Amino acid sequence: MSLVAFIIGAGSNVGTGIAKHLSAQGYTVVVGSRSGTKVDGAGHAVKVDVTKPETVKTAFAEVEKVAGAPPNVVIYNAAGFTPPPSDAASVALDAYARDVSVGTTGLYAAVQEAVAAFRKAPKQAPKAFIFTGNVIPFIPAAVPMLLTLGVGKVAAAWQIQLFSNAFKDENFRFYYASQVSRAGGIVSKPAGGLSGPAHGTAFWNLIQRKEQGGWDFRFYEDGSEAAH
Repeated sequence: MSLVAFIIGAGSNVGTGIAKHLSAQGYTVVVGSRSGTKVDGAGHAVKVDVTKPETVKTAFAEVEKVAGAPPNVVIYNAAGFTPPPSDAASVALDAYARDVSVGTTGLYAAVQEAVAAFRKAPKQAPKAFIFTGNVIPFIPAAVPMLLTLGVGKVAAAWQIQLFSNAFKDENFRFYYASQVSRAGGIVSKPAGGLSGPAHGTAFWNLIQRKEQGGWDFRFYEDGSEAAH
């Protein structure tokens, strides 16, 4: 049975950590980015720009071609962020639209293609779509500096929650997965920042689940599940 994972937005930290872990578990890993650059743990790389949704369909077709099978696991690790140069309403409109599209139309395009791929993948293979999130959608006070990132994450969380319920009959599982601090908050760079290996461990545990469970999944720097 061919097991294929497609990681959309694979950099040197989180994307690489996930790729290494899945590769070690026997997955053929394909990573996608604007440059189409391979990372450690990936067998193949394709070009994709989620701010241009038309490239997503092409990328999924290329994944199936190079991996020899459609992906049964999709990791959406893309994000858009433009800090306001002055006040909260100072982000240029084109930058705002581009960043927010990562969690709206870009994510939706990826889900459309993932569902089609899951229906073609081996019946006994797990089918999981994992969005790399953070807890911005759940904190009580909005942070102006995080405007574009926050709007995209809020939209993504809403979509993932919807899809986690919409495809239960087919056991296509959807997760919004966030690394959190031991206090349950956003992970800061002074505290060590995001951990690629922790994402690999946590995401692998999600992939192995037999049933959906909660869509809002949080984990610590060691990859263990965080209560919330």
